[in-house]
Amino acid sequence: MSNSEISDGKIHILYLVKHAPGVSYQMLMDKCLESLYLDFFTFSKCYTELIAGNLLDKEVGDTGTGEVVGSNETLKITRGGEAILEDIESTLNLQTLGYLKKAASELTEEVRIKNSVKAFSAPSGESDGSHIVTLSTTENGLDFSCSFKASAEQSEKIVASWRNNSAAGVQAFVDKLLNSGTE
Repeated sequence: MSNSEISDGKIHILYLVKHAPGVSYQMLMDKCLESLYLDFFTFSKCYTELIAGNLLDKEVGDTGTGEVVGSNETLKITRGGEAILEDIESTLNLQTLGYLKKAASELTEEVRIKNSVKAFSAPSGESDGSHIVTLSTTENGLDFSCSFKASAEQSEKIVASWRNNSAAGVQAFVDKLLNSGTE
């Protein structure tokens, strides 16, 4: 991995994080490995140096999207990163810039889709071992959220199912409410 590859990789990462707000580490890595022709080790080196150099910030936590098991890193560019990118962006050739714009647009759509459905489960703190399940979606123009108590085993199944079936679940719930007086 040459210095040029590292520099190009850092510019690409800064550009994508700036133009795809809310992008996660996992989404960024997937996009870079898939289409920016960076291998994993070059990507990792670039990413680590950008974080260490205070050009990128990361927020670690469970995003509720099910993208990864456990916590995930949501990224944002710092003021220092923006300043460097601003200086360099005008020097990018049109083909590279066009590609980065397309990749950023695709990532922005991925972020929107991933963040439209969320599901969390956390211990309730009660002696029965129950969990509080929180579900939300903004899919298909629906803005729905709820929280309820379930067993630990049920909560895992509910969270997994919600991420795959939230729109249908909300629609069935609404339909049931609308038809409850007519049955």
